[in-house]
Amino acid sequence: MSESNAAPSWPAADAPEEGVGQVQQPPEYAEAEFERLINELEEALATGGRVPFSRRLMIEEERFLDIIDRMRVAVPDELRQARQVVREREQLIEATKKKIALSLSDQGLLEIAQRERARIIGEAEAEAARVRAEADDYSRQVLLDLEERVGKALTIIQNGLDELGVV
Repeated sequence: MSESNAAPSWPAADAPEEGVGQVQQPPEYAEAEFERLINELEEALATGGRVPFSRRLMIEEERFLDIIDRMRVAVPDELRQARQVVREREQLIEATKKKIALSLSDQGLLEIAQRERARIIGEAEAEAARVRAEADDYSRQVLLDLEERVGKALTIIQNGLDELGVV
């Protein structure tokens, strides 16, 4: 008997990375991981056995549920990475503002610097808002795509169960 409640096991290279000081995977990696999981889901469908005399498909339920669990993990990872990029950008802007203020106050050019600072802050805030909006749009699109694909997979599963008379 297999354990259906067991946590998915990832090879070391695919394990989600957490912790201080670890290098974040680039957003391309998360997108590639999600794409790989979708391909794995499609492969699972392609290798499913056909129910004779019907368009129904028998699939390995445990394999499908494992893939879906890993997809759920991959999507939040993408969101976390997008938020991390925004945080890092905001920290860089803040550090730059502090360095400029220190330097200019020493030279007596504080008034000019404050006007420039206000301009730079405005541009940075606009850029941060744009990045947040793009991250939200990307996340929304990924989730809508996931919803559509998982919905199709669940329909196939339900059809297979209906065909077998399982409720």
